[in-house]
Amino acid sequence: MIKYTSMNVVKTAKKCFGAIILSAVVMFGNCSKNEPPPEFDKELLLELINTHRKTGCKCGEDNFAPTTPVKWNTALERAARAHSEDMFTNNFFSHTGSDGSSVGARLERHNYKWKNYGENIARGAHTEKSVIDAWIKSAGHCRNIMNRNFTDVGASKKGNYWTLILATQ
Repeated sequence: MIKYTSMNVVKTAKKCFGAIILSAVVMFGNCSKNEPPPEFDKELLLELINTHRKTGCKCGEDNFAPTTPVKWNTALERAARAHSEDMFTNNFFSHTGSDGSSVGARLERHNYKWKNYGENIARGAHTEKSVIDAWIKSAGHCRNIMNRNFTDVGASKKGNYWTLILATQ
């Protein structure tokens, strides 16, 4: 059984006034020489995401027109890797880290100066296609993948824990 959830946070120019819009939807880096290789094919994952963005799709009741592709971002990959490893190591499944960190805080730890972001997590998917298919079938996850405001993407998998982060600086 695949379990998954998504979180989408948009922080706008109103940032200086402290306005943050937060919505949670239930249902679903730069690799240094010392880091282990990823447990998945990031080029394939990026291709699957951008295929949906290129063709458009229906997310729940919302139709999303084709939009621009996202590009791989190593800072997002590092943040995703840290969260997947945290969930795997500490045997939990949440957008909140074992240290209480939010997605935004994890992005900032990895020097990604975000304006908005969305995070999809999954547990139990075995392949890039199966996790993307599951997220596309979930309205909230699909909306994150199809959000035309996102320009960057990074992802990671540790064991059967996946983290996908889409964002804009």
